[in-house]
Amino acid sequence: MLLEVGACSGASGHGAWALCSELKQGNVTTVMETIGRRLQDSLGRGVDLGLTGKLGAVHPSVADGAHRLEENVYHFGRTVETLLLRFGKTIVEEQLVLKRVANVLINLFGMTAVLSRASRSIRLGLRNHDHEVLLASVFCAEAYHQNLFTLSQLDKHAPENLDEHIKKVSQQILEKRAYLCTHPLDRTS
Repeated sequence: MLLEVGACSGASGHGAWALCSELKQGNVTTVMETIGRRLQDSLGRGVDLGLTGKLGAVHPSVADGAHRLEENVYHFGRTVETLLLRFGKTIVEEQLVLKRVANVLINLFGMTAVLSRASRSIRLGLRNHDHEVLLASVFCAEAYHQNLFTLSQLDKHAPENLDEHIKKVSQQILEKRAYLCTHPLDRTS
C-alpha cells in the first residue's frame, strides 16, 4: 500500500487520480480492493474476458489463441496502470516506454483480427478454414510471447530493460553529433 501511495505523486488521468486520492485518504475499501487485486495477480489467477465458452465471441477451434489474447490484454492493462502510477503526466516524454506500449497494442490488434477472421471463416464454412485456424494459432502464439517479453521490459528493474544504456548511447551521439566509433579498418597510432 505504501508503494502505491508513494507512486501516486506522479499519477495522471481521472482513474489514477481517483484511486490515489482514495488511497491517500485511507479509504479502507479501496485499500483492501487494491491489495486483493495485487494478491490475486501474484497468485496467478486465471483470466477470462469472455472470448471463449458458450457465449464466447470466437470459435472453439481458436480457443488457445483467444486465451493468449485475454491473458495479454489483462497483463497489458495492469502494466499500463503501473506505468501511469510511475510516470504520471511525464509518460508522454518516455519514448522508449511508449514504443513498447505501441508494439504490444499492435500485436493485440493483430491477434484480435486473426482470431475474428478465423472464427468467421469456420462459421461460414469457407474452404481451407483449417489453414486459417493454423495461421491464427501461429500468429497468436508468436505475438503472445513477444508481448510477454515486451511487457517484462516495461518493468523498471527488469534485466531485459536496457533503457539506461540506450539513453547513454543516444546522449553521446547527440553531444558529438556523429557516430563515435572509429571504423575497424582504420589504423590508429
